[in-house]
Amino acid sequence: MKAIDPGHTYELTELGGGTQKIQFIKRSGDAVQYDHEHPGLQVQEVLRMLIDRTKYLNAILPCVETDEALQHLRMALFMYEVRAYRRKQEEVNRKQPSHDDTVRPKSWTDNPYADVPFNEFEIENRPIGKDGHILL
Repeated sequence: MKAIDPGHTYELTELGGGTQKIQFIKRSGDAVQYDHEHPGLQVQEVLRMLIDRTKYLNAILPCVETDEALQHLRMALFMYEVRAYRRKQEEVNRKQPSHDDTVRPKSWTDNPYADVPFNEFEIENRPIGKDGHILL
């Protein structure tokens, strides 16, 4: 993996030779300004692809490690969507570099995501809105 434009454009090495480029969206907002912008993927879309690929592989050669990888990929997607949901609720999405974590349920509580109206189970199947995030 080679970072061409760190955080935005990457060159990945293929098995058997060659490379593929992956480009993430680069757009400005109140929280960050770029000299140039471009379209691209969101991390969530790549995670959905990895979840699908992992489910495919597990159907061919099932094993507990692949099951565990699938759950971790789903949890990563869930966390990105929780972040987006909470930032939208606070009306800070793309406006501020961070959101207020002091009022958040913490991971050591019984249910740190009780305020979130979705869960990590099959999150990859939820419909996606124009902003690339799940629809509620």
